[in-house]
Amino acid sequence: MIGGMPADFIVATPAARVALNRDRQRAIYGVPLSTLVHGILEDYGISQARLARTLGVSTAALSQLVRGSRIKIGDQLAQARLLILEQRRDQARALTDPAEVGEILADVARIERSWVLARMGVRDCSGCTPASLCRVASSEDLAAAADALDNAFPAIASTLRQAAGTC
Repeated sequence: MIGGMPADFIVATPAARVALNRDRQRAIYGVPLSTLVHGILEDYGISQARLARTLGVSTAALSQLVRGSRIKIGDQLAQARLLILEQRRDQARALTDPAEVGEILADVARIERSWVLARMGVRDCSGCTPASLCRVASSEDLAAAADALDNAFPAIASTLRQAAGTC
């Protein structure tokens, strides 16, 4: 730690920071976002501004990601849309009618958060009970988690303790 920051966060030059950010992008996405985005732009025959609209991010944010000024896409919905476009690149390359490409982009832009959450295994937990936590953790683990969260999140800690008592 240097001045409260991880040592790898403090980089001597802007170029070194961009290189580090691109390495982190490679770890997250498999390639730097500049490679991924430029491939999508070429295969779909669209501008970066059009891609940003499809993803639901600002053109400035997408530009920062491509330049390596930022590491990752914070919005899971935008990230999911980008990955779907990546998966459909072969289909887009085969199309000759720009209207068909426009249909793909419109379909992807219409994807909603509930669609993404359902595919990530996240669901509405309004019917969940504290006892349902016993399916994913032991009583001891739930009690330990409650102790760890007690000061910062007392309501969550209380729920975990309640669940621990039912396992």
